[in-house]
Parts: sequence; C-alpha cells; structure tokens
Amino acid sequence: MRKADFLERRQPITTTFNELADAYLHYATYQQQKRSWTRDRTGITVLKAYFGGKRLTELTPASIEQYRSWRKDTISRRGKPVTPATINRELACLKRMFSVARKGLILLKGGVPPDNPMASINMDRENNERDRVLSKEEFDRLLAVAPAHLKPILLTAYYTGMRRGELLKLTWDRVDLKAGVIRLRPENTKTQGGRIIPLTKELTQMLQTFTIYINGDGQRLPQVFTYGGKPIGSIRRAFETACQRAGVAGVVFHDLRHTFVTNMRRAGVDYFRIMAITGHRTMEVFKRYHTIDQDDLRQAVRQLDTYMDTTPTTPAESASNSLIS
Repeated sequence: MRKADFLERRQPITTTFNELADAYLHYATYQQQKRSWTRDRTGITVLKAYFGGKRLTELTPASIEQYRSWRKDTISRRGKPVTPATINRELACLKRMFSVARKGLILLKGGVPPDNPMASINMDRENNERDRVLSKEEFDRLLAVAPAHLKPILLTAYYTGMRRGELLKLTWDRVDLKAGVIRLRPENTKTQGGRIIPLTKELTQMLQTFTIYINGDGQRLPQVFTYGGKPIGSIRRAFETACQRAGVAGVVFHDLRHTFVTNMRRAGVDYFRIMAITGHRTMEVFKRYHTIDQDDLRQAVRQLDTYMDTTPTTPAESASNSLIS
C-alpha cells in the first residue's frame, strides 16, 4: 500500500477556470472548423466574470444553475434582459471546454476533473422562432432611407435569402455574373454545405455597376460589399437606424431571410427548390422560415371558390343540391 501498488494515488486537481478558458481559446483559435469561435470568446468573457479564480473542482451542477439564475437577472449591452438563447450558448461553450479538456486536446498541468459538471444540465427553452415578414411597401421604405453602402446588401438579402454573415463575407470569385448565380462553397456557409443561388436581373445589373477597390498593396479587394474601400465588419447599427427612420418596427436583419422564403412560396415555387437556394437541410427547420398570414388563408378560400365555380357539376351533385335547396 505504501508503494501504491494496490491503491491509486490521485494528485489534487489545481487547474483554475481561467487556465481552462485561456487554453481552450488558444485551441479553438487554430481550429478552422470552429465557426463559433467569436461567439465563444464573448461567452467566455462572461463566464470568467462569474467563475474566474475558482478551481475546476468548484464548478458543480449546483454552481452552474446559480450562474444561470445570475445571468437571467443581468442586462445586456442593449439594455434588455439576457435571452435564454444567449445563456444556452454560454453553457454550451462551457460544456465544450470541459469536453475538449477531458479528451486531452489541451494541456492543463493542474489536471482535469473526471466528470463534466455540464452533463446533467438541461438547456432552457429558447422560444426564438420569428414570423416577421416585411411587406413590399415596408421594404421599399427601408431601402429609401438606408445609407448607400447598406442598400445593395438589403437588396441582395431580400432577393436571395442569404444570411448576413454570408453576405458580408461574399467575395467576387463566388459571383458568376455571366451565369447569373452566386456559388457558395461549404466553407462559406453556416451549415457547411455549398449551394447555388440564382440572381434576379436587378441584382445582376446592380453587381455589374460595383466599383472594385484596390487595397494598399495594389491588389484587388476580394469582398463584394465594401464601405470606403474597406470590407464591412458590421451593419447592425446602420440597419437599426434605417428601420427607425423608415418606421419599420420589430424587424431584425434575419427577417429578410424569412421574407424571401415567404415571397418564394407565394410566387408558387416548390419547397424543395426554395430549400436548395436557402440551404435549409431539413423540412423541420425550413418550416420556421415561411409564414402563413391571414392574406394567405383568404387566398386559399378564394382558390377554393374558383375551383368550385369552374368544376363541372355531375348529375349526382345536381340531385344533392336540389335536396339541399
């Protein structure tokens, strides 16, 4: 027993949360498949504010639930309560951190607890489905007051359903104006699936008029959408300001994607072709993006009326109608 031949001697775990967080961020930085690195970095900043200085052994399911309660009472940078979705992303990041450490993918001299404290933690229901669709009149008002660098981004989002990240990172080598399409590679999309997006005549003509900027090294700037000859990092403030000026309330940029899907459905395009354009892989997710409102329901009844008025009446139906009369 003194020689530890029969009893395993375990060294005390001294790793702190900050050590785990720093090692994980270093690891995630060099993982090209880690598309949520920026989001994790923001989440870890908040996690450090609560768990910073604690040893990993002090992170228990009970302490994590206390963290969740604390976050629900905090106010975001926008002056609003933190949403369940935000808290879920932070807890998911915490779970990944422990998982990566326990797999030995990062080196922690102080050791790692044998169990992941997140294993028994359930995520909150997010209830983040949206059904906001912009009418043509609302979009025209928004476009009219938008700044010059935002207008082409709004038009492309409205007529293609592309995500904001896909638009801001769009490069000229992905645009084929001759064929009238945008060809996204798997690494260009959120779902890691390449797709072909057709362009309307209006979008094709607009892109043909774009100025292609040259950077300081004399090389062509690869990004399609630029501002002042530089790539655009964020459009959040410009979009929110344009919505206020246009009097379009309750809208976020992602609602343009909802609007595109709904407009395509109303135009009679089948679901499979819409999904191929937007990159939705499952019908379950796709169903969240097309909205059926009162006008759609009224149109359905009008179609029924038209069908009934133009359908030839059989002798049996005539007899039945006489009995009803």
